[in-house]
Amino acid sequence: MRVAIAGFSHESNTFASHPTALGDFGVRPADQLVAHYQDTFSEMAGYIAGAREHNFELVPLFSAGATPAGPLTRQAYEELVGRLLAGLKQAEPLDGVLLALHGAMVAEHFPHADAETVHRLRAHFGPSFPIVVTHDYHANVPPSLVEEATALVIYKTNPHIDQRERGLQAAGILARTVRGEVRPLSALVKPELLFNIYHHNTSRPPMQPLMQAAIELEKTPGILACSIAAGYQYADVPHMGPSIVVVADGDQALAQREAARLGELMWARREELKIAVPGPAAAVQMAMANERFPVTLLDFGDNIGGGSAGDSTFLLAELLRQGAEGWVVTIWDPASAQQCNQAGIGAQVALRVGGKTDTLHGPTLSIHGRVCTLHEGRYEERERRHGGGRHFDQGLTAVVAVGGEGRGGLLVLNSQRTAPMSIHQLTCAGIQPQHQQILVAKGAVAPRAAYEPVSARLIEVDTPGATAIHRSPSEYKRARKTLYEWQQH
Repeated sequence: MRVAIAGFSHESNTFASHPTALGDFGVRPADQLVAHYQDTFSEMAGYIAGAREHNFELVPLFSAGATPAGPLTRQAYEELVGRLLAGLKQAEPLDGVLLALHGAMVAEHFPHADAETVHRLRAHFGPSFPIVVTHDYHANVPPSLVEEATALVIYKTNPHIDQRERGLQAAGILARTVRGEVRPLSALVKPELLFNIYHHNTSRPPMQPLMQAAIELEKTPGILACSIAAGYQYADVPHMGPSIVVVADGDQALAQREAARLGELMWARREELKIAVPGPAAAVQMAMANERFPVTLLDFGDNIGGGSAGDSTFLLAELLRQGAEGWVVTIWDPASAQQCNQAGIGAQVALRVGGKTDTLHGPTLSIHGRVCTLHEGRYEERERRHGGGRHFDQGLTAVVAVGGEGRGGLLVLNSQRTAPMSIHQLTCAGIQPQHQQILVAKGAVAPRAAYEPVSARLIEVDTPGATAIHRSPSEYKRARKTLYEWQQH
C-alpha cells in the first residue's frame, strides 16, 4: 500500500489588510518532510506514525504553510496546488492520499480554497480513490468538501494539542478503506450559528460538553469519526460558521442521524453564546488589581494566529497610561528591532513603535528605553502546545526596558510575525515570565496552552483590530445573514 502525504495550510482573514503571496509560504520538500515532522505533535506526525502502525509505504510530497493573514493571491494558490498535483502524478501509482488542509483557506478566486483543492484531487483520481483530509478546528466546512473527500477528521481541542492523534486517526481510516475493511460515508450539519471565537475553548462550556458528546459518539460501533469545527468568523465566505461531520462505516442514515443530533445539541446552547468582555482600559485595571501575578491579557483584536497584524498598540498604550509595572508586551516591528540592534545592548533608544501595518491596530507610539537583550529569535518548544510545532523563528528580537527601576516593563520587538504559541518566545530573550506582573499575548484561545502554566489568571480583552471579537454583520458580503447571533441585533 502506497500512501502520499502532503500539507497545504493557511488560515485566511478576509478582513486583514495584506494578501498572502507565494513568498509568504514556507515550503518543506519531500526529502525533509519526515525528518522535520516525525518528532512534532502535528497531524503530519500522525500520518507518519500511522504508516508504521498500519503497515503502509509513506510517499512524502511537500508541506506549505504561512502565518495567517489576508487571502492567498491567485498566483500563490495556483502555484502551490499545481505543485501538489504534479507531485501526486509523479508519485503514482498510489493507493491513497492523506492531506492536511486548514479548512479556512481563502484564495482571491476561491472563497473555500480547501474545497477546491480536494475537488482537483478528486477530478484527477476519480470517484473511488481514497482521499482522507484533516482540518483545523477553525475550519469553515462547505458541503462540497465533505462530498468529495473520502473522510474528514478535525482537531478536537482548542488550544490545538491533539493534531497528532487526529493524523493517526485519519491514517487508520485510510488504511482500512484501502483494505476494504470499512466504507466511509459522511454527513454534514451546519447549525445557523456564528459561535464566536470567545467560546472556542474546548475545556469549558458551551463547547466542552458538545465536544465530549462527539468523543463519546466515536466509541459507538459503526462510527469512524465525529468532528466539530467551531468555524472561523474572520473569513467572509458562504459557509462560515460551525460544522458537525460524522463519518460512518457504510451507513449514511446513521451518519446523518447522529450529525443532526449533535447539531440540535449545539443549537440548544445558542443562548449561552452571548459575550461580555472588558476593553483595554478595564482589562488593565483588572490585571493591576489582581492579588496574584502574573496576569496574562489575551489581545483578541491582534490575534496573530487569526491573521491580525501583530503590531497593535492599544494595550501597550493603556499599560503606559495607567502606570502599570512589570509588564511584557511583544510587538512585531522589524524597523525598531533593527534600530535597537544598531544601537547595541545597554544603549538608550528613542523608538516609534507599532501601528505601522494599517489604521486598524492603534497609533504608532513614541517609546524611550534601554536595550537590554538582543537575540536571533530562534527557539524550540518540546511540550505539547497549540499548533504542534517544535521549531520557531521570530527573527531578530530586541528587548527594551521601558521606565525606570521598579517601574514600567519590557517591550519585546521581533522581526517576524509569530503567534504566541510557546512561552519560549519570551524565555529565549532572557525574560522570566513567572516573575513578571502582566503579560500580553496577542491571541484568543490558542496561547492558553503556553501561558496558563505560568499565569495566575488570564483575561480576555476586547481590543480593536482585524480579529476584533465583535464585527458587524454589515461588514460581511458572502456569509449567511441568517446566523442566530446576528438576528438578535
